[in-house]
Amino acid sequence: MQVFWRPASSIIRNISINHSLMSSDNMFFGQDVLNRVSFLRGDSEFIKAAYECPKSVFIPFIDGEALLDTVQNKLYLTSTDGNEEISNALKTFEPLYNTVEGRHLNSGINVIFLGLDEKKAGIVYKEIYKGIPYFGVDFRCTDQTIIKPEQIKSLRESYKSMSIMDIINITNREASLYSHAKMYVDWLSKYNFCPGCGSIIYPVQAGNKLLCGNEHKDQKCIVRDARVSNVSFPRTDTSIIIAITNSDFSKICLTRNKRALRDKNGKEMAMYTTVAGFIEPSETIETASAREIWEETGINCDASNVKMVFTQPWPYPVNLMIGCVGMVNFNNKNEMINIDHDKELLDAQWFDTAELVDAIAKYDADGFFVKFKDEMVIPSDSTVAFRLLKYVAERYIKK
Repeated sequence: MQVFWRPASSIIRNISINHSLMSSDNMFFGQDVLNRVSFLRGDSEFIKAAYECPKSVFIPFIDGEALLDTVQNKLYLTSTDGNEEISNALKTFEPLYNTVEGRHLNSGINVIFLGLDEKKAGIVYKEIYKGIPYFGVDFRCTDQTIIKPEQIKSLRESYKSMSIMDIINITNREASLYSHAKMYVDWLSKYNFCPGCGSIIYPVQAGNKLLCGNEHKDQKCIVRDARVSNVSFPRTDTSIIIAITNSDFSKICLTRNKRALRDKNGKEMAMYTTVAGFIEPSETIETASAREIWEETGINCDASNVKMVFTQPWPYPVNLMIGCVGMVNFNNKNEMINIDHDKELLDAQWFDTAELVDAIAKYDADGFFVKFKDEMVIPSDSTVAFRLLKYVAERYIKK
């Protein structure tokens, strides 16, 4: 354990958290790039001006997958002037905005207004709202839709679908734009029928809400006829992800899932990470965290010892990861591991946090995994799991 003999100043210098990078605004996928001006989504005059602005930026997806500009190795963004196929498709779609025919099963496209980049000159609306408009565009063309597959043939052939390995290598600004658009794209593609009456639903307010298309007033619909909220809003599933440690941060429990995880060469990786799960109805963040810790590892952590520290949007598909730290009071009982409750894990172990300190200090921020010890790896710094592990390591150093 050489790490115990390294000068403390050396360890702190190598692992010291850059607080500007640890802020929620700079969490990977979570950078606040655009002013969403959500109150203007229903303003048809504004949306028309944004839609027709020659400087507007469009983030194209095909069947829910973003595109990689392989020349520049970045997320493919374009304007209507920059891509004739997209320009023609958007002109075809414009009259269908806020109509039943605009739903992708009919039109072959979903278009979502994302917001304004106020740092650059674009449109000026009512002398107050200024910037370059951004839209997400998801092509889901078939032979039965208004926009046909052959109309985006060149787009499909010129750019490749982005893999997760591509995404972690782009800038956080691009990743955050991707995440923003991806979550809407996924939501709009999945929900096509009203949960109240089974009628078709279609996008309104520039793709940010869904409206029941049932025009029969004599047919009751609990969604359409609701007094308070008669539209369907984008869904976000809240998940908790927890780093398990002890009262002085000297120990950390890491777990390995039963699902095989492989690197780009197909080699299986022994990845150890934090525990995670979905928040269930009527649970607080703290009680959900304590439950997940016990269900997955058998460790008893009192809900009062759970602290929320970071959050991260996670677009696979539409999650908000709520990052927590659970501190376990060691008493020869609470810390005992038992992975036989829900049988989700292949392994769970307590490690010395000093080993984690050493691994993070050696990490060069390149790749999807961080070498931990032996053949084990932990997640990279694009994940909230890494941020939580680094948080524990930092607190251990400061003790």
